[in-house]
Amino acid sequence: MDESGNGNASQPLIVGAVELGEDADEIEGKIRDLHRRLSAKSSLAGLPSFEEFRKNGFHSSTDPLEVSGPFLELMRTIFFRSYMVVTNRTGVPSDTESEAIESMYVKLLSDLLIRHRRESELLCHIEQSEGMSAIIRRLPDNVAQRTHEMIGKATPLPQLKITMVAKSDYMSTAIIDYVMAAVSRWLQADCTTNPKKWEYRAFREIESSISVLYSFERGRISSRRDPLH
Repeated sequence: MDESGNGNASQPLIVGAVELGEDADEIEGKIRDLHRRLSAKSSLAGLPSFEEFRKNGFHSSTDPLEVSGPFLELMRTIFFRSYMVVTNRTGVPSDTESEAIESMYVKLLSDLLIRHRRESELLCHIEQSEGMSAIIRRLPDNVAQRTHEMIGKATPLPQLKITMVAKSDYMSTAIIDYVMAAVSRWLQADCTTNPKKWEYRAFREIESSISVLYSFERGRISSRRDPLH
């Protein structure tokens, strides 16, 4: 899980999750192998964005094309599902961006608990970021409370286990980072459906992975059952 657009009012605020399933360890291994191979590229040595990639792993907003291209190719070969909630900052009742992000995490995680209510536990890795520690401490109780309000207290729920990780520790977090980047660019392009626009083409590339893309202002934008196309 990760956030996008925080600290930048010109971008939509997104909280997203990627679900890897039983082959999560295998996917993590593939991403680490790609990181090792690309880190050995001597032609990019000294490029600040490349050195940042070498140190911390994949990041859509800073990776050079020589890195982002192969990572997107890898994403096309693996199976994953993505879940996102988004706001233009008018539909989430909050006084601060931090409060908005916390509300969005509660919304997304409560939906995921219901979706996986037959499981015994739900293990979530949230990318480390400033201010998230306090939010993470509150999330399990707040998510459980919201979920019980939605489906009743008698329904058993998975145990929610949340850990905060650095991107370099769990490189699979880069998947949702790249997905949210494509969604953010498409939203900023007014959700264009013009195939001449690269923002639309990039969105279509990742749309098949989207289980749900929900806007606090517009409702559901896209889902596996009801995709854009």
